Amino acid sequence: MQMVARDLYQLALTPRSGVNAYLVGDVLVDSGYPLHFKRLLGETASRTIHAHALTHAHPDHAGSSKKLKTTLGIPVWVGAGDADALRSGRAEPGEVPFGRAALKSLMKFPGVEPDRELREGDELAAGFVALETPGHSPGHMAFWREEDATLICGDVLFNISFATTAAGLNTPPGLFTPDPAQNRASARRLAALQPKLVLFGHGPPLRDAGALSAFAERLAG
Repeated sequence: MQMVARDLYQLALTPRSGVNAYLVGDVLVDSGYPLHFKRLLGETASRTIHAHALTHAHPDHAGSSKKLKTTLGIPVWVGAGDADALRSGRAEPGEVPFGRAALKSLMKFPGVEPDRELREGDELAAGFVALETPGHSPGHMAFWREEDATLICGDVLFNISFATTAAGLNTPPGLFTPDPAQNRASARRLAALQPKLVLFGHGPPLRDAGALSAFAERLAG
């Protein structure tokens, strides 16, 4: 667990920050895959966690959420638009377009009942507030702290190439993103905040607002 800002720690759950969770004050953000549960408990053993929040309900972010709730007895928070997905344990619980149906078997995780549905402006912890950033999922949330311009962007953007594992800005794969155009709009919104520190669901931290702005400007409408 590495401190990256005041009251904020990165938990790199795989090498090269391929899958990340974050400890924000006393709130754990995201939980990786189910296989990451023991590591999460080990890395946070010296901390008291009062709640668990999700950027979105995909298996690489909510995979250990049910075990965290039952083991630690803490509430789980998720964006209102992803509440049904979290309950069902399916990232896309309804009908999906042809060509994406095969992905549903890859997008399962242990479902859990959310205790709080997050919406725009809701307070998280340590000065962070929730921002609605849909596209990669209907209820995707980012978390923003204005006082030091720190952003947890979830999967609106990646800072890693899954082909090479090298660091670099990317948008999430289209096959796993129901509305890529809406996600690009969310990315432009976050870049306009001019964050000094950006933390990703996948990839290492970025401390270059200019690079983020330049990348967002190149995104199609």
